[in-house]
Amino acid sequence: MHSKTKLTDAVVARATLPPGKSEAVIWDTEVTGFGLRLRGGARTYIVAYRPAGQGRAANTKRIKLGTPETIRTAADARKLAFATLGKVAAGGDPSKDRAEEKRRDKARVSKLLDRYEADLKRRNYVAWKMVLSVLRRRLKKHAEKDIAELKGTDFAAIIEALERAGMQGAADEFRSRCRAFLAFCQVKAKVIDTNPLYGYRRQRATRSDRLAKKQHGRALSDDELVLVWNATRPDTVFGRFVRFLILTGCRRGEGAGLERTMLDRRDAQKIALNLPATFVKQGRGHTIGVSKQVATLFDLCPVDSRSDLMFPSMRTGGAMSGWNKMTAALVKDSGVDFSFHDLRRTFRTGLSRLGIDTETAELALGHARENLIEIYDRDNGAERVRMAFEAWSNHVDRVVRAAQAATGAFG
Repeated sequence: MHSKTKLTDAVVARATLPPGKSEAVIWDTEVTGFGLRLRGGARTYIVAYRPAGQGRAANTKRIKLGTPETIRTAADARKLAFATLGKVAAGGDPSKDRAEEKRRDKARVSKLLDRYEADLKRRNYVAWKMVLSVLRRRLKKHAEKDIAELKGTDFAAIIEALERAGMQGAADEFRSRCRAFLAFCQVKAKVIDTNPLYGYRRQRATRSDRLAKKQHGRALSDDELVLVWNATRPDTVFGRFVRFLILTGCRRGEGAGLERTMLDRRDAQKIALNLPATFVKQGRGHTIGVSKQVATLFDLCPVDSRSDLMFPSMRTGGAMSGWNKMTAALVKDSGVDFSFHDLRRTFRTGLSRLGIDTETAELALGHARENLIEIYDRDNGAERVRMAFEAWSNHVDRVVRAAQAATGAFG
């Protein structure tokens, strides 16, 4: 049902749907195309128009101006309608403009990253925090842009800037993470037609590159391990944290995020750390046998009322940060040039030196078993892994005590 009358505040206030109707429009007699639409219990000011130059054969379009709650008076709504129709007369298409505005808003890089985060969480992607941290940091200057406006050269510029700065690992990581994000934008979000990074590959490695990669990372000798151990102080959070990494081979992030609730003390003789699947890089649970040395380390960790973390930041109570600065200080104090991941390599190399078989050593690191072995061998090697952790902790304890005895220093 459609009727015509001059829309006033009084008319709008008493407007109701005719019996048996689900929708009706009261058209204004002052401005052609301006009306009040009634639908259910809602009332909305609308404008109906045909795009200029397309004649009466063109389909009529309608756009919403607002509601009596958002537009103060019917007269204000009429003025807004008149202005809108003026844009139409000048060749504009408000409906098309509004659709494009909505599309651009949905296609903003920042909003797409939010949607991508939600998608990764829904899929239980373990490393979603790390992925989104990388993408938001590297794409920060493009955050409010329409993703469709960005070209392959824009993303390549970020990658090449990292490479020029000598950050090849960061460049490779961004390329991989961003290519997956752009695939999401193309396939799921449907805001781009093609992936700008499709086909963008790292240049073929030169002989020098291959040699550098081969030499990247190392395992510390026993003498170096003692120097790093002695450079840490067990009465500091950071000192306990580093010693924990040395004794367990855990990744830096696993140690920094370690919570007291992950500690299983049900068997006093076999205390364990149960790292949940969502916590570990490979997306599977990992159990660490707590040796007496690690247990002693945990006993030195005071409870922080601000956090359940075993090694919380002294400043915030949250997870520790500022790794580069802390590592540089430890390298200076110990005289050993190393990275935190080198401690993990040292742990794994040490297990081999102690005669621990390959499968047990890999399980101690939390690495996956070969697929067929995992399917048919239901022995998870828990006791063997526990013994491996104890063997390594005893070895570290032994070499540290021997060095202290030789120098007459204890601590």
